Order: sequence, then C-alpha cells, then structure tokens
Amino acid sequence: MTDTDHQDPTGQPHRVAIVQAAPVAYDTDRTIQKVADLAADASRRGARLALFPEAFVSAHPRGLGFGAVVGARTAAGRE
Repeated sequence: MTDTDHQDPTGQPHRVAIVQAAPVAYDTDRTIQKVADLAADASRRGARLALFPEAFVSAHPRGLGFGAVVGARTAAGRE
C-alpha cells in the first residue's frame, strides 16, 4: 500500500492510500473481507480514501481468459 498526501479543493491536506493487492480467486466473500481489512489498515495509517485496482471485487479471477483469445474469430464470426 502506498500513502500519498494531497490537498482537497479547500486546500486542506488529506492522505490517500493506493492499494496494490490481488483479490481472493474464486471467493467473493473473502475478497470483500480483504477489502475491509485493507481499508481499515489504510484508515489506521491516516488515509481518508483508499483506492483499489479496477474490478478488484469481481466474479472471476483477474487474468483468467476462459479460453477466449482476443482477435481469434472464425470466418463466420467476422461477417
């Protein structure tokens, strides 16, 4: 987790935590718990905002292609 100090529009400083973590594969409930734990840790360290990776809480593990390859279509699929 990276902590960064910024100022809000009124000029007041606040701390933002940038979370670099992976979800728990195939387990949404444990992923939600991990979000809560990481957000609580960020709060304890003084963060007012915690930013997580896009789609951190998803229904499938990041990087799993499910057999699909970008750009791999049949001739019939190109019509």
